[in-house]
Amino acid sequence: VGSAMVVRTVLCLQALLWALPGAFGWSCDEGYASDSYDVLSLRWVSDPLAVCNDGTPAAYYLRRNTSSRQWLVYLGGGGMCYDAESCQGRWNGTLYPHHNCDNSSASAPCFMSSKDYQDTCSKTGIFDTDIAHSPLAYANKIYIPYCSSDFFIGDTGPANGMPYSFRGQRVVTATLADLVANEDLGGSASGEELVFGGGSAGGRGAMAFLDLVPDLVPSSVTVLGFLDSNYYLDVDPFPASGFSGFQQQTQLISDSMNGSSLAAASSPACVAAYPGQTWKCSYGQYRMPFIKTSYLMVAAQYDGWQLSHDVHDYQGIEADPVYTEDELDYVNSFGAATQALVQTLPSAVETGSALVFSPACYSHHVSETPNFWNASTSDGTSQAGAMATLLSLPEAAQYWVDDCVGYACGSGC
Repeated sequence: VGSAMVVRTVLCLQALLWALPGAFGWSCDEGYASDSYDVLSLRWVSDPLAVCNDGTPAAYYLRRNTSSRQWLVYLGGGGMCYDAESCQGRWNGTLYPHHNCDNSSASAPCFMSSKDYQDTCSKTGIFDTDIAHSPLAYANKIYIPYCSSDFFIGDTGPANGMPYSFRGQRVVTATLADLVANEDLGGSASGEELVFGGGSAGGRGAMAFLDLVPDLVPSSVTVLGFLDSNYYLDVDPFPASGFSGFQQQTQLISDSMNGSSLAAASSPACVAAYPGQTWKCSYGQYRMPFIKTSYLMVAAQYDGWQLSHDVHDYQGIEADPVYTEDELDYVNSFGAATQALVQTLPSAVETGSALVFSPACYSHHVSETPNFWNASTSDGTSQAGAMATLLSLPEAAQYWVDDCVGYACGSGC
């Protein structure tokens, strides 16, 4: 144990509110200040195997705009479970998101069921209707709430001593199939554009699916990726944290929930590169170099979800973390590693470009909040601005990566 001196970083009140644990799961009607929310309506999917953990049917929310050829499909976030103990804790509320599924409600929804889904869902951030806030303001918008606890890569029924299904793959494929069959995705003769993405667990799922999506929609659709907070590092947790590590959890989901089948379908090259370690193809540090589809990736250098777990084994995101000197050394090393690694990502192979947005901030999954347009890298670029660049279909890789040194040193946070 190092010095007993503690280090506290004072964040602005707005950032604290946006870092509270409940803000990063699937959610509707959030209390963020915006007068330009979009309202999406509930649609149930038809695939009988596209179910939540408890077997209730999966669904998505849709805001249709028949005059637009742009589409946004966004996978919701909200942690994960990976074995009988963690899944039971997720159900009974002892673990993140701390909502007891036996007495949940729309304001504290069960993350393992669709029983709390409401008829409509108001969203801001990337969903905002003000073109000054989001370049996708006029797009057809689809939000897929997260109820499978497998970051959308699983495809198995109850097994391994658990009474839960893990059908995240089916939820995604059923939603895309429904949009093609019933909402005319890809029906325009002049071509359409689909931004396929997500945040946190949804960002990881979007990463895992991205290169498969062009095969799931008509060939007239240009697919682009938006991956928010998907870039997990292969680092050991801080020694005193007691946290098992995201690597182990990802491996359990990949192996026991059939997540490896998605990796095999979407990135054979990655699977071939890591024989016997298919879980790496669902892990940001290892998967991202193999992505072929043009994308914008958001990777805060001091990712709040990863650091809250890796340093303090905190179930959620610490709003105002306090670090010892030894812990701060670990945190700074984490930030430096993120800063260096994201700049090694190549241009997307074959079809487009890699765009990387990496502020030196303590942050995680803010693309569903006003920080989508308010927060920035130190050069003043916001996620909204970076998204506008992606939509212009650039031919070369572009990076907005803060190069300052030290915890949360970015001036745009």
